[in-house]
Amino acid sequence: MTLDDMKKVVLTDPETKNLHISDVDIYKVYLYLQDRDQRTTIDGYKPVLKTDPYVEIVYEPTKEKELEIKRNRIRKHLKFYDSEIYIQDASLSRFEVFNEEREKAYRLAKEFIEGYKRDHYMKGLYIYGKYATGKSYLLSAIAQALAEKNITVLFVYMPDLVRSIRQGMNEGNMEERINQLKQADILMMDDLGGENMTPWFRDEVLVPIVQYRLSAKLPVFMTSNYEFVGLVDVMTVNKDETNRVKAARLIQRIKDLMTYVKLSSDQYPDR
Repeated sequence: MTLDDMKKVVLTDPETKNLHISDVDIYKVYLYLQDRDQRTTIDGYKPVLKTDPYVEIVYEPTKEKELEIKRNRIRKHLKFYDSEIYIQDASLSRFEVFNEEREKAYRLAKEFIEGYKRDHYMKGLYIYGKYATGKSYLLSAIAQALAEKNITVLFVYMPDLVRSIRQGMNEGNMEERINQLKQADILMMDDLGGENMTPWFRDEVLVPIVQYRLSAKLPVFMTSNYEFVGLVDVMTVNKDETNRVKAARLIQRIKDLMTYVKLSSDQYPDR
């Protein structure tokens, strides 16, 4: 094919007909059109023509490749403690805001995502609500948004944590497992109060983790079906005054670490 033939193709194509292209770049643009029309991709990257400041063919990820890159980034920075229980397609933009409580939760979540830096401490959230109010969804959305920003999050499903710690006792690496929870950049604990609580687990596992992170100023997020008063009852386990005092001290540390956020399914009063 001659230069004139290639020029004719370039100058009649809807994408390139209005561009000012010198003869030295005609061949390059012609090759681009060929690749584009043949839907040529290389490892998930498609050709794109750039004309500013000079003509060049660059390769940008397809939508499928962008999704794969996003998932890999999330996988790299979103760690799980023995079980991968979270809502994978959760997004803060799809979190339903239909009352003032949820509006506050959305605002605080967004502020954390946008403002968090490792050298700038910010409180996490204690997200309380009854079953099916969106607690785990919101937590998962925050986790994914942070992971996309290359911030490492350790996500823990509390009922599985008890089993994992017991397994660590049997395998002789319990302290190592607890240290992972203590030292993670951001710790997220889903369904606090849903685990099989014992005085030992409360005092030897939860309290050291919460106290360490409070002292080290490391953010913690939690979800629970229990308000703080109800959580004291759950954490007391053996209903005596000594255990109640220990439970209350744990709850006070949780209060110091996190901002309380309530979720409900109530609608705005005027809607």
